[in-house]
Amino acid sequence: MPADTKAPLSLHTRLSGPEDAPLLRALFASHCEHLHALGLPPAALQVLIDQQYACRQADYGRRFPRARTLIALTGQEPVGYIMLNDDGVILHIVDIVVAPPMRGRGHGGALVRQVQAQASEAGRQAVMLSVDPMNQNALRLYLALGFEATEKQPVRWQMLWRPFPGAAHEVAHADTLSFSTITKG
Repeated sequence: MPADTKAPLSLHTRLSGPEDAPLLRALFASHCEHLHALGLPPAALQVLIDQQYACRQADYGRRFPRARTLIALTGQEPVGYIMLNDDGVILHIVDIVVAPPMRGRGHGGALVRQVQAQASEAGRQAVMLSVDPMNQNALRLYLALGFEATEKQPVRWQMLWRPFPGAAHEVAHADTLSFSTITKG
């Protein structure tokens, strides 16, 4: 198994609240390398990132009104977030971001494996996510975790993982992640 799928032992999650808005926005901004590459003055870049974040949040709120966002932490240090939507059939990873200094340490893989275990335990038919195919690290991770591309567009691949009998036990025991359960609200 690749090193980036090995679970960090101290990773845990908690449900986000209104007080986490600045953290979520900062994590979003850390994932906007493409906007930094535009060479805009800092104030203009800040406005653009804020607009992109507001648009993304509004879009997610409209498309996934029951989604829950979990903050991933090691100890008290935030390392990222994962947004999940459970429609009772498919557990959808709407968004997942790991802070740049924390990437490559297994946090993303641990979060996704726990979602897979949760989907299996809850009897969901699949876990779905989308990924930018240019994000080779994320794409490699998802393929290593058993996801298959079901739709390939130039800027976004839709990927699906289907549980198999015993998957919940096998995936859940791959690490010791403490994970907040997401249920239909």
